[in-house]
Amino acid sequence: MSLFFKTKDLDGKRWIFDPIRKKYVVLTPEEKVRQSILAYLVEHKSYPIRFIAVEKQIHYAEKNRRYDAVIYNQNHQPALLIECKQPDVAITQKVMEQATLYNLVLKVPFLALTNGKQHFVIQINTETKGSVFLKDFPEREEFWSIAEP
Repeated sequence: MSLFFKTKDLDGKRWIFDPIRKKYVVLTPEEKVRQSILAYLVEHKSYPIRFIAVEKQIHYAEKNRRYDAVIYNQNHQPALLIECKQPDVAITQKVMEQATLYNLVLKVPFLALTNGKQHFVIQINTETKGSVFLKDFPEREEFWSIAEP
């Protein structure tokens, strides 16, 4: 049985239970994308739910910002940053720049951008500053035991 996609209607809005935050949140188009991606990662890629953080605040350039989701490795270091957009928002250079800005703080080896229809998953080589586009999200083993740089 899936932990994801439990919904309810309240005050004229549809709500979805977020098993990571352990509460119901308004089911916006972006939230639907986020919950779908997280369900895929937990149910098909075996990412441990307790190593996922959703909508946490980070501080950069005198401003507070919120990322969509981060997957941590077994050493409790950020390993995969996921930036979600609603389906009618194109994944553009601006979206990439937003995720890259968050990554200046988080320094993850994997970055994902998605609007639910289109996904870009990037592996970042922190030594060479180069990157490679992947066909799918990394297997858990690809980042699970990465030590701090």
